[in-house]
Amino acid sequence: MNLLQTFHDARVRDLVWVMAAPGLMSESVAADFGVPDAVCRDALARAMPQLLELDRHPAPLHDWIAARSSHRLGRYFEALLEYWISHLMGGQLVAANLPVKAGDIVIGEYDFLWRDAAGVLNHWEASVKFYLQVDVAAGLAGYVGTFTRDRLDLKFGHLRDKQLKLAATPAGMAALPDAEEAVSAHALLKGWLFYPYGEAIVAAPEVSVQHLSGWWLRWGETPFTPPSGLHWKVLPRLEWFSPVMSQNLEGLQTGANFSAALATHFAMDGAPLLVAGLATTGNTWQEVTRGFVVPQDWNLRNT
Repeated sequence: MNLLQTFHDARVRDLVWVMAAPGLMSESVAADFGVPDAVCRDALARAMPQLLELDRHPAPLHDWIAARSSHRLGRYFEALLEYWISHLMGGQLVAANLPVKAGDIVIGEYDFLWRDAAGVLNHWEASVKFYLQVDVAAGLAGYVGTFTRDRLDLKFGHLRDKQLKLAATPAGMAALPDAEEAVSAHALLKGWLFYPYGEAIVAAPEVSVQHLSGWWLRWGETPFTPPSGLHWKVLPRLEWFSPVMSQNLEGLQTGANFSAALATHFAMDGAPLLVAGLATTGNTWQEVTRGFVVPQDWNLRNT
């Protein structure tokens, strides 16, 4: 992800991350329905002149995001992806978040319908996820979310078996611009996976070998001995995508101060935190490690 260091505006950097980040699932597992990483890389290469110009003058992207009330992480991801499709793919966005109804009941939603330069109608289902591996023997079921009962196996199955088959249902066909038109359905499942701190990464075989990864630990249970010389930051949810960059130390803490801040947080609040450690490179502080710190009573199974 060194390419991201080229971009100075945080929102533009996140847009590039949405395009450049590898999918979470192995392409052999998602061969029939996943958007291949190579397709994303090719789209990124074609859009690079526009992205560099956007980095110099980012107001259009900032306004686009602000107009979509992108305060939740999933909506922020969708706003960036919608900008990509609308402005950088060389095609035409047909609809975003289009509800599908059976009578008066909403049974699903098309995340994105868009027509590419060849005229093909594409249906993209998109999701960004952050999972902690709690059981290596459980495969995909061993990756769970921090705040919900979400699991990687459940999300993967829902994308494959339900969301991407929407256009094959009577209600799904009826919601299309032309019910007789063929639809090319694909999924983008991106994000980060986190592994127990200090242990070797043993990923599930269905996971992409290129996936982005970090660590996780229970505060007060697992000794936390990060490399010296780093400065630390608790990442707000809308800063979870691309690695953090900073031109100064504002908002960053040294190891001792950071540990004290974590101790105070977990004495008062049980919310997991995503944190990043930054090292200096010239005049820029750049993220070199990230992980989730969770309270001791965090439920490994999220039940």
